[in-house]
Amino acid sequence: MANVLNGEYRFLPIEKVVFGEGVLEKLPNEIGQLGSQRIAVIASNSLMNSSSLKKIKDLLGDRLVSVLSGTIQHAPASTVFTIADQIRNKNIDLLISIGGGTVIDTTKAVALVLGEGIESVDGLKEFAVTFEYPDKIEIPSISSALIQHISIPTTLSAAEFSGIIGITNEQTKVKELYIDDKLTPVRVFLDPLVTLDTPDWLWSASGIRALDHAIETVYSKNAQLITTTLALESIKILNENLIKCKQDPTDIYARLQCQLAAWMSFFGVTNVMMGLSHGIGHQIGGHANVAHGITSSIMLPHVMKYCLQETMDEQALITKAMGIDISGMETEEAGRMASDLVINLIKKLELPLRLRDVKVSKELFSPIAKDAMEDLVVASSPRSVNRVDDVIELLEQAW
Repeated sequence: MANVLNGEYRFLPIEKVVFGEGVLEKLPNEIGQLGSQRIAVIASNSLMNSSSLKKIKDLLGDRLVSVLSGTIQHAPASTVFTIADQIRNKNIDLLISIGGGTVIDTTKAVALVLGEGIESVDGLKEFAVTFEYPDKIEIPSISSALIQHISIPTTLSAAEFSGIIGITNEQTKVKELYIDDKLTPVRVFLDPLVTLDTPDWLWSASGIRALDHAIETVYSKNAQLITTTLALESIKILNENLIKCKQDPTDIYARLQCQLAAWMSFFGVTNVMMGLSHGIGHQIGGHANVAHGITSSIMLPHVMKYCLQETMDEQALITKAMGIDISGMETEEAGRMASDLVINLIKKLELPLRLRDVKVSKELFSPIAKDAMEDLVVASSPRSVNRVDDVIELLEQAW
């Protein structure tokens, strides 16, 4: 494969990313620029008694109308309405999310529900993306103006950098995608101090999720030079700094480096899309309630091997980004090393590598595979998946 030398690069409407140690103090200034007066904060359950949330409350003062929690992993649709209904009639003009990808996606969905006046799960589903393999895609548009959103992430999932939402349909267990630029936060704060309350396993797992973003950007069949360059640097930084965070969770510099690398990993998500690791991982999450960082730690190495023959050059670059001198190697030798290097990193971070380790039943393989084939991102896989059985074979290898 080679980088596409003609195409399009879309900038998302994130007006500003504020990054660095202690930048949370700048929150009132950014709110002032937006002119917001009635604010609702949506926070992870684990952060409700944290020093970071207390600081946010103090910084907002009497502009703070509500603090809401109750988000659940993979953002089931019912929780979106539970939260939205609590502020539906409060004239909120700004939402602030603090937490990981679940909280950020839930907040985006709350903005959609309130902006479009949606009152039921069926009404929400009307805005979901539909996809029929290999290339039939329908993305409904959002016509209304949405409440503005400031995101303060505490993990490395990078959900804050897109107008994409993953919401779990609780009846079908399918992780449904919603895509619109209007869903993108207008401000993002990357403050490593805010991440100190994040459990070590979640920090590491979400870091592998960011690595997954970067790797599937590098060998996407729609790859672009700009996104590839940023993704390779992201891989380099994550490989160096996730281990440092594991060894010393209070290493603020390493945590900030990981945050910046997660940002870099996401430039390709909207522009070149992802691949099989993401498509399968979405549905493992929905059907088996496995965190996406863990779905990445399990599926990414297997997908890399599955796509190796089509992506040998790209995987050689991944090997180089992970610190190996490939100058004296044949491309094939370097390319074959990439997935093993990823496995070694996952082992050092003490994350699961097998589906059975997280109690995913083989009985779920068929519905996971079927729904993965209907997930938009698999269209960007450099190796085609023409049958549900192809996905089941990958799941068997990962079990």
